[in-house]
Amino acid sequence: MKKVLEKIYGKKLEGFSEEHLSLPLYLQDGRRFFKVSIAGHSFVIVFLTMGTFHVQELKKQLLTYQSCLKGSVVYGFDKVSFFQRKSMIENDIPFIASNGQMFLPFMGVYFEKCAQNVESPTERFMPVTQLLYLLFLYGNDSYTKSDAAKRIHVSAMSVTRAAKQLVANGLINEKKLGTEVWMSIVEADRKVFYERGKNYLINPIQGKIYIPNARENRDTPSAGEFSLSQRTDLGYPEYIEYAFYKDDPGIQGLISINPNYEASSEIARIQKWKYDPKIFSCNGMVDPVSLICSLRGTSDERVHKCLEQVEKEIWKWQRMLN
Repeated sequence: MKKVLEKIYGKKLEGFSEEHLSLPLYLQDGRRFFKVSIAGHSFVIVFLTMGTFHVQELKKQLLTYQSCLKGSVVYGFDKVSFFQRKSMIENDIPFIASNGQMFLPFMGVYFEKCAQNVESPTERFMPVTQLLYLLFLYGNDSYTKSDAAKRIHVSAMSVTRAAKQLVANGLINEKKLGTEVWMSIVEADRKVFYERGKNYLINPIQGKIYIPNARENRDTPSAGEFSLSQRTDLGYPEYIEYAFYKDDPGIQGLISINPNYEASSEIARIQKWKYDPKIFSCNGMVDPVSLICSLRGTSDERVHKCLEQVEKEIWKWQRMLN
């Protein structure tokens, strides 16, 4: 943190020292405090040593810190994602990240980057990265790259690229033992692991088509609101819906019909996914995290309420798949 400020402000950084403050335990736990003086402006950095945080909670605590410390307070992080940065700026939360991003409104400062390629590996997961992330979320603490490649049905080179992104995001570590490279989860608590990775998750759906509802393929998992209705109290949706990998031979050459000219009960909606939904499907349904990612963009409050129920399935899913 000090090096970042020195790089930006040079001799204008007049003071930087770690402080031990008398504060309630909940305001100290997992945090370090630094007193900083820059060009006549003094403030305290509350550095979060844990990678996960909730913006609304930080916003609420910011007022408490400012009241207790009688001055400006800034949150500090190792790094922040695009979405975390955007949310904090929208909520007027001052912050500094070790990767060079900062928002100091009381000084009129907003730096998006101070070095090249700060966020290039950390914006959003590639599809194969999401598969590898889900393997760790639902599976074991460690895998060799060759074993992981077999389990998620991709090449070893693809796993290497995906692992690089997970390492950059602080989610896994790599270690070479003999001829094998082992990947190990950084945080064994899956709830923490999920929270640390959720902002990087992508919507797996690449596209949708509509076909006559005339197939009974038990190997194809249900998806979308159809799957949501099977696992929550959401009412029956307009269409039944299934997920296929976009390169699945079973959907190659299918021509979509116009849903406006057919009764919805006679139509099936097919989702084309960027990765194979069958890999982590169970009981004829897509996995909970992928389902959440596919529906979180909806404006339907009923759906969002049901997705909160689905989030609780993640830990059960881990047991079912092992």
